[in-house]
Amino acid sequence: MARKNILIPIAILIIAFLFGLFQPKFFPSTSKLQSCYHATVGDSNSLLQIKDPTTEQLTGELIFQNYEKDSSYGVFTGNLAADKLTIDFTFQSEGVESKRQITLTKSSDELIGEGYTYKPVSDCKKVVYNQGLGLIPFDMKLPLYLFPQMKLQQMSEEQVGWTFGPGGFKPIQSAKIVYTPTKGEPVDAVVFYLWQKSVWDVIANPNEAPDWGVMQWSDQANVFSVNGVQDCVYPNEPDCGNISEIYAYIYEKSSYINKVPKYAPAEVKVVKTKTFHDPETGYYVLSQFNILGIKADQSYRCDLIAFDKAGKEIITWKTEGLSFSPRPSTIYSGQTNITPDQVPTVGSSSVKCEVADAII
Repeated sequence: MARKNILIPIAILIIAFLFGLFQPKFFPSTSKLQSCYHATVGDSNSLLQIKDPTTEQLTGELIFQNYEKDSSYGVFTGNLAADKLTIDFTFQSEGVESKRQITLTKSSDELIGEGYTYKPVSDCKKVVYNQGLGLIPFDMKLPLYLFPQMKLQQMSEEQVGWTFGPGGFKPIQSAKIVYTPTKGEPVDAVVFYLWQKSVWDVIANPNEAPDWGVMQWSDQANVFSVNGVQDCVYPNEPDCGNISEIYAYIYEKSSYINKVPKYAPAEVKVVKTKTFHDPETGYYVLSQFNILGIKADQSYRCDLIAFDKAGKEIITWKTEGLSFSPRPSTIYSGQTNITPDQVPTVGSSSVKCEVADAII
Protein backbone atom coordinates (compact mmCIF):
# COMPACT_ATOMS: atom_id res chain seq x y z
CA MET A 1 0.00 0.00 0.00
CA ALA A 2 2.87 2.34 0.85
CA ARG A 3 4.57 1.51 -2.45
CA LYS A 4 1.36 2.41 -4.33
CA ASN A 5 1.13 5.72 -2.48
CA ILE A 6 4.69 6.55 -3.59
CA LEU A 7 4.09 5.64 -7.26
CA ILE A 8 1.07 7.94 -7.61
CA PRO A 9 3.00 11.20 -6.93
CA ILE A 10 5.84 9.97 -9.16
CA ALA A 11 3.38 9.27 -11.98
CA ILE A 12 1.85 12.72 -11.57
CA LEU A 13 5.30 14.34 -11.75
CA ILE A 14 6.17 12.37 -14.91
CA ILE A 15 2.89 13.35 -16.58
CA ALA A 16 3.42 17.01 -15.63
CA PHE A 17 6.96 16.89 -17.00
CA LEU A 18 5.85 15.34 -20.30
CA PHE A 19 2.98 17.82 -20.62
CA GLY A 20 5.35 20.69 -20.08
CA LEU A 21 7.74 19.22 -22.63
CA PHE A 22 5.21 18.63 -25.41
CA GLN A 23 2.65 21.32 -24.63
CA PRO A 24 4.36 23.97 -26.80
CA LYS A 25 4.30 21.56 -29.73
CA PHE A 26 0.69 20.44 -29.48
CA PHE A 27 -0.77 23.54 -27.81
CA PRO A 28 1.18 26.57 -29.12
CA SER A 29 1.25 29.67 -26.94
CA THR A 30 -1.09 32.41 -28.09
CA SER A 31 1.54 34.91 -26.92
CA LYS A 32 4.06 34.05 -29.64
CA LEU A 33 5.09 37.11 -31.67
CA GLN A 34 6.07 37.35 -35.32
CA SER A 35 9.04 39.31 -36.68
CA CYS A 36 6.98 41.60 -38.95
CA TYR A 37 3.56 43.27 -38.69
CA HIS A 38 1.82 45.62 -41.13
CA ALA A 39 -1.27 47.78 -40.68
CA THR A 40 -3.20 50.24 -42.84
CA VAL A 41 -5.80 52.95 -42.26
CA GLY A 42 -6.93 54.51 -45.52
CA ASP A 43 -3.78 55.46 -47.44
CA SER A 44 -1.62 55.48 -44.29
CA ASN A 45 0.60 52.59 -43.17
CA SER A 46 2.47 51.34 -40.14
CA LEU A 47 5.24 48.73 -40.12
CA LEU A 48 6.45 46.98 -36.96
CA GLN A 49 9.69 44.99 -37.22
CA ILE A 50 10.92 42.88 -34.27
CA LYS A 51 14.55 41.75 -34.50
CA ASP A 52 14.13 38.59 -32.40
CA PRO A 53 10.56 37.89 -31.27
CA THR A 54 11.65 34.94 -29.12
CA THR A 55 13.58 37.03 -26.58
CA GLU A 56 12.05 38.49 -23.43
CA GLN A 57 13.54 41.96 -24.03
CA LEU A 58 12.33 42.97 -27.47
CA THR A 59 13.96 45.47 -29.84
CA GLY A 60 12.97 46.62 -33.30
CA GLU A 61 11.85 49.39 -35.62
CA LEU A 62 8.48 51.09 -36.06
CA ILE A 63 7.26 53.25 -38.94
CA PHE A 64 4.13 55.42 -39.09
CA GLN A 65 3.75 56.55 -42.71
CA ASN A 66 0.91 59.05 -42.75
CA TYR A 67 -0.24 59.85 -46.27
CA GLU A 68 0.59 63.48 -47.12
CA LYS A 69 0.89 64.28 -43.39
CA ASP A 70 3.68 64.33 -40.80
CA SER A 71 5.06 60.82 -40.37
CA SER A 72 7.35 59.26 -37.77
CA TYR A 73 9.81 56.40 -37.54
CA GLY A 74 12.36 55.08 -35.09
CA VAL A 75 13.48 52.25 -32.81
CA PHE A 76 11.96 50.67 -29.74
CA THR A 77 12.58 48.39 -26.79
CA GLY A 78 9.87 46.57 -24.89
CA ASN A 79 8.34 43.33 -23.72
CA LEU A 80 5.21 41.23 -23.99
CA ALA A 81 3.28 40.41 -20.81
CA ALA A 82 -0.30 39.20 -20.41
CA ASP A 83 -0.93 39.78 -24.14
CA LYS A 84 0.15 43.42 -23.84
CA LEU A 85 3.12 44.55 -25.93
CA THR A 86 4.54 47.63 -24.23
CA ILE A 87 7.35 49.47 -26.01
CA ASP A 88 9.39 52.63 -25.47
CA PHE A 89 9.49 54.31 -28.89
CA THR A 90 12.31 56.73 -29.78
CA PHE A 91 11.38 58.38 -33.07
CA GLN A 92 12.02 61.12 -35.59
CA SER A 93 9.26 63.35 -36.94
CA GLU A 94 9.99 66.36 -39.13
CA GLY A 95 13.61 66.32 -37.96
CA VAL A 96 12.77 66.34 -34.24
CA GLU A 97 13.58 63.38 -31.95
CA SER A 98 10.98 62.41 -29.34
CA LYS A 99 10.08 59.50 -27.07
CA ARG A 100 6.79 57.98 -26.01
CA GLN A 101 5.38 54.71 -24.73
CA ILE A 102 3.04 52.59 -26.86
CA THR A 103 0.90 49.65 -25.78
CA LEU A 104 -0.46 47.15 -28.28
CA THR A 105 -2.92 44.42 -27.35
CA LYS A 106 -2.33 40.96 -28.77
CA SER A 107 -5.50 39.32 -30.07
CA SER A 108 -4.89 35.96 -31.73
CA ASP A 109 -2.23 36.69 -34.38
CA GLU A 110 -2.93 40.45 -34.47
CA LEU A 111 -1.66 43.46 -32.52
CA ILE A 112 -4.15 46.26 -31.92
CA GLY A 113 -3.44 49.85 -30.90
CA GLU A 114 -2.67 53.40 -32.06
CA GLY A 115 -5.70 53.22 -34.32
CA TYR A 116 -4.21 50.29 -36.26
CA THR A 117 -4.79 46.54 -36.44
CA TYR A 118 -1.41 44.98 -37.19
CA LYS A 119 -1.40 41.72 -39.12
CA PRO A 120 1.65 39.44 -39.39
CA VAL A 121 3.44 39.32 -42.74
CA SER A 122 6.16 36.93 -43.84
CA ASP A 123 8.60 39.54 -45.15
CA CYS A 124 8.73 43.24 -44.26
CA LYS A 125 10.65 43.97 -47.46
CA LYS A 126 7.66 42.96 -49.57
CA VAL A 127 5.33 45.57 -48.04
CA VAL A 128 4.80 48.67 -50.21
CA TYR A 129 3.15 52.04 -49.57
CA ASN A 130 1.75 54.74 -51.84
CA GLN A 131 4.03 57.77 -52.00
CA GLY A 132 2.18 60.95 -53.02
CA LEU A 133 4.00 63.18 -55.51
CA GLY A 134 2.84 66.61 -54.36
CA LEU A 135 1.26 68.61 -57.19
CA ILE A 136 1.72 65.75 -59.66
CA PRO A 137 -1.53 63.71 -59.61
CA PHE A 138 0.06 60.27 -59.22
CA ASP A 139 1.21 58.02 -56.37
CA MET A 140 4.19 55.70 -56.59
CA LYS A 141 4.44 52.34 -54.83
CA LEU A 142 7.69 52.00 -52.87
CA PRO A 143 9.08 49.62 -50.20
CA LEU A 144 7.72 50.70 -46.82
CA TYR A 145 10.78 49.57 -44.86
CA LEU A 146 12.86 52.17 -46.78
CA PHE A 147 10.47 55.02 -45.93
CA PRO A 148 12.79 56.52 -43.24
CA GLN A 149 15.53 56.96 -45.87
CA MET A 150 13.35 58.53 -48.58
CA LYS A 151 11.93 62.04 -48.73
CA LEU A 152 9.79 63.73 -51.37
CA GLN A 153 11.04 67.19 -52.40
CA GLN A 154 10.09 69.71 -55.04
CA MET A 155 12.79 70.38 -57.61
CA SER A 156 14.17 73.90 -57.38
CA GLU A 157 14.03 76.28 -60.33
CA GLU A 158 17.82 76.15 -60.34
CA GLN A 159 17.88 72.36 -60.70
CA VAL A 160 15.23 72.40 -63.44
CA GLY A 161 17.20 75.07 -65.30
CA TRP A 162 20.43 73.11 -64.93
CA THR A 163 18.73 69.95 -66.25
CA PHE A 164 17.00 71.45 -69.28
CA GLY A 165 18.99 74.61 -69.92
CA PRO A 166 18.15 78.22 -69.04
CA GLY A 167 16.13 78.80 -72.21
CA GLY A 168 14.86 75.27 -72.78
CA PHE A 169 11.45 73.69 -72.43
CA LYS A 170 10.45 73.03 -68.85
CA PRO A 171 7.85 70.76 -67.20
CA ILE A 172 4.64 72.06 -65.64
CA GLN A 173 5.49 70.33 -62.35
CA SER A 174 8.49 68.39 -61.07
CA ALA A 175 9.36 66.48 -57.91
CA LYS A 176 11.98 64.03 -56.70
CA ILE A 177 12.56 61.37 -54.06
CA VAL A 178 15.87 61.82 -52.27
CA TYR A 179 17.47 58.72 -50.75
CA THR A 180 19.66 59.25 -47.66
CA PRO A 181 22.18 56.41 -47.25
CA THR A 182 23.69 54.95 -44.10
CA LYS A 183 27.06 56.08 -45.53
CA GLY A 184 27.68 58.68 -48.20
CA GLU A 185 25.79 61.60 -49.69
CA PRO A 186 22.04 61.71 -50.49
CA VAL A 187 21.06 61.06 -54.10
CA ASP A 188 18.01 61.87 -56.25
CA ALA A 189 16.71 58.31 -56.55
CA VAL A 190 13.62 59.13 -58.65
CA VAL A 191 12.63 62.29 -60.53
CA PHE A 192 9.06 62.95 -61.71
CA TYR A 193 7.85 65.35 -64.41
CA LEU A 194 4.46 66.53 -65.63
CA TRP A 195 4.62 68.00 -69.15
CA GLN A 196 2.28 69.70 -71.54
CA LYS A 197 1.67 67.19 -74.32
CA SER A 198 2.62 69.76 -76.97
CA VAL A 199 6.00 70.32 -75.29
CA TRP A 200 6.63 66.59 -74.82
CA ASP A 201 6.02 65.94 -78.51
CA VAL A 202 8.87 68.36 -79.28
CA ILE A 203 11.49 67.29 -76.72
CA ALA A 204 10.99 63.50 -76.53
CA ASN A 205 13.74 62.22 -78.81
CA PRO A 206 14.39 58.45 -78.54
CA ASN A 207 17.90 58.96 -79.94
CA GLU A 208 19.06 61.15 -77.06
CA ALA A 209 19.64 60.58 -73.34
CA PRO A 210 16.20 60.93 -71.69
CA ASP A 211 16.75 63.78 -69.23
CA TRP A 212 13.04 64.45 -69.61
CA GLY A 213 12.22 60.95 -68.31
CA VAL A 214 10.39 57.92 -69.62
CA MET A 215 6.68 58.38 -70.27
CA GLN A 216 4.40 56.45 -67.90
CA TRP A 217 1.06 58.05 -68.79
CA SER A 218 -0.41 60.50 -71.27
CA ASP A 219 -3.73 62.02 -72.24
CA GLN A 220 -4.68 64.66 -74.78
CA ALA A 221 -3.11 67.49 -72.75
CA ASN A 222 -0.40 66.12 -70.43
CA VAL A 223 2.41 63.58 -70.08
CA PHE A 224 3.74 62.07 -66.85
CA SER A 225 7.35 60.85 -67.04
CA VAL A 226 9.93 59.49 -64.58
CA ASN A 227 13.70 59.16 -64.43
CA GLY A 228 16.00 57.54 -61.90
CA VAL A 229 19.34 56.04 -61.01
CA GLN A 230 20.26 53.07 -63.16
CA ASP A 231 23.23 51.66 -61.24
CA CYS A 232 24.22 51.13 -57.64
CA VAL A 233 25.73 54.47 -56.62
CA TYR A 234 27.05 53.26 -53.25
CA PRO A 235 29.89 50.77 -52.62
CA ASN A 236 28.41 49.57 -49.33
CA GLU A 237 25.44 47.53 -48.21
CA PRO A 238 22.61 47.91 -47.49
CA ASP A 239 22.57 51.12 -49.55
CA CYS A 240 23.62 49.47 -52.81
CA GLY A 241 20.84 46.90 -52.50
CA ASN A 242 18.31 49.51 -51.45
CA ILE A 243 18.98 51.66 -54.52
CA SER A 244 18.71 48.59 -56.74
CA GLU A 245 15.36 47.74 -55.16
CA ILE A 246 14.02 51.27 -55.70
CA TYR A 247 15.18 51.11 -59.32
CA ALA A 248 13.11 47.95 -59.85
CA TYR A 249 9.95 50.03 -59.22
CA ILE A 250 10.81 53.11 -61.31
CA TYR A 251 9.89 51.99 -64.83
CA GLU A 252 7.08 49.58 -63.97
CA LYS A 253 3.79 51.18 -64.99
CA SER A 254 2.07 49.12 -62.27
CA SER A 255 4.10 51.11 -59.70
CA TYR A 256 2.00 54.22 -60.38
CA ILE A 257 -1.53 55.05 -59.25
CA ASN A 258 -3.36 57.51 -61.47
CA LYS A 259 -5.05 60.30 -59.51
CA VAL A 260 -5.71 62.57 -62.46
CA PRO A 261 -9.16 64.17 -61.91
CA LYS A 262 -11.93 62.39 -63.81
CA TYR A 263 -13.99 64.19 -66.43
CA ALA A 264 -17.75 64.42 -65.96
CA PRO A 265 -20.45 65.54 -68.45
CA ALA A 266 -21.45 69.20 -68.28
CA GLU A 267 -24.55 71.00 -69.54
CA VAL A 268 -23.84 73.17 -72.58
CA LYS A 269 -25.82 75.96 -74.25
CA VAL A 270 -24.88 76.92 -77.82
CA VAL A 271 -24.97 80.70 -78.21
CA LYS A 272 -24.06 81.22 -81.85
CA THR A 273 -22.88 79.36 -84.95
CA LYS A 274 -21.14 81.34 -87.69
CA THR A 275 -18.53 81.20 -90.43
CA PHE A 276 -15.56 83.43 -91.18
CA HIS A 277 -12.69 83.71 -93.63
CA ASP A 278 -8.99 84.13 -92.88
CA PRO A 279 -7.05 85.16 -96.00
CA GLU A 280 -4.02 83.11 -94.90
CA THR A 281 -5.59 79.92 -93.51
CA GLY A 282 -8.97 79.61 -95.23
CA TYR A 283 -12.64 79.29 -94.27
CA TYR A 284 -13.94 78.29 -90.85
CA VAL A 285 -17.08 77.32 -89.00
CA LEU A 286 -17.15 78.56 -85.40
CA SER A 287 -19.44 77.54 -82.56
CA GLN A 288 -19.80 79.72 -79.46
CA PHE A 289 -21.21 78.18 -76.27
CA ASN A 290 -21.59 78.40 -72.50
CA ILE A 291 -20.46 75.52 -70.28
CA LEU A 292 -22.96 75.72 -67.45
CA GLY A 293 -21.53 75.16 -63.98
CA ILE A 294 -17.86 75.17 -64.98
CA LYS A 295 -15.61 76.56 -62.24
CA ALA A 296 -12.29 78.37 -62.09
CA ASP A 297 -9.24 76.13 -62.56
CA GLN A 298 -11.13 73.45 -64.44
CA SER A 299 -10.34 71.95 -67.82
CA TYR A 300 -12.87 71.11 -70.50
CA ARG A 301 -12.98 68.92 -73.60
CA CYS A 302 -15.78 69.14 -76.11
CA ASP A 303 -17.10 67.36 -79.22
CA LEU A 304 -18.64 69.70 -81.79
CA ILE A 305 -20.80 69.07 -84.87
CA ALA A 306 -21.77 71.57 -87.56
CA PHE A 307 -25.05 71.01 -89.44
CA ASP A 308 -26.42 72.46 -92.66
CA LYS A 309 -29.72 74.32 -92.81
CA ALA A 310 -31.56 71.03 -93.36
CA GLY A 311 -30.03 69.52 -90.20
CA LYS A 312 -27.57 67.25 -92.02
CA GLU A 313 -24.12 66.85 -90.48
CA ILE A 314 -21.34 68.77 -92.27
CA ILE A 315 -18.26 68.22 -90.11
CA THR A 316 -17.18 67.17 -86.60
CA TRP A 317 -14.23 68.36 -84.50
CA LYS A 318 -12.95 68.66 -80.95
CA THR A 319 -11.72 71.44 -78.70
CA GLU A 320 -10.29 71.57 -75.20
CA GLY A 321 -8.76 74.06 -72.79
CA LEU A 322 -8.84 75.66 -69.35
CA SER A 323 -11.73 77.63 -67.88
CA PHE A 324 -11.40 81.39 -68.07
CA SER A 325 -10.53 82.70 -64.60
CA PRO A 326 -11.88 84.73 -62.89
CA ARG A 327 -15.00 84.48 -65.11
CA PRO A 328 -15.39 80.76 -65.91
CA SER A 329 -19.01 81.23 -67.04
CA THR A 330 -17.96 83.31 -70.06
CA ILE A 331 -18.45 82.22 -73.69
CA TYR A 332 -16.17 79.49 -75.08
CA SER A 333 -15.69 78.62 -78.72
CA GLY A 334 -14.37 75.99 -81.08
CA GLN A 335 -13.62 76.27 -84.77
CA THR A 336 -12.44 74.17 -87.69
CA ASN A 337 -11.74 74.56 -91.40
CA ILE A 338 -14.46 73.98 -94.00
CA THR A 339 -14.52 74.27 -97.78
CA PRO A 340 -15.75 77.43 -99.53
CA ASP A 341 -18.81 75.62 -100.90
CA GLN A 342 -19.81 74.54 -97.38
CA VAL A 343 -19.90 78.12 -96.03
CA PRO A 344 -23.38 79.12 -97.26
CA THR A 345 -24.88 75.80 -96.09
CA VAL A 346 -23.94 76.13 -92.39
CA GLY A 347 -27.04 76.44 -90.24
CA SER A 348 -26.34 75.30 -86.66
CA SER A 349 -24.02 73.38 -84.35
CA SER A 350 -24.16 71.09 -81.32
CA VAL A 351 -21.64 70.84 -78.49
CA LYS A 352 -21.11 68.15 -75.83
CA CYS A 353 -18.55 68.87 -73.10
CA GLU A 354 -16.91 67.21 -70.10
CA VAL A 355 -15.13 69.09 -67.30
CA ALA A 356 -12.60 68.16 -64.60
CA ASP A 357 -10.39 69.89 -62.09
CA ALA A 358 -7.35 71.10 -64.02
CA ILE A 359 -3.80 69.83 -63.61
CA ILE A 360 -1.95 73.09 -62.93
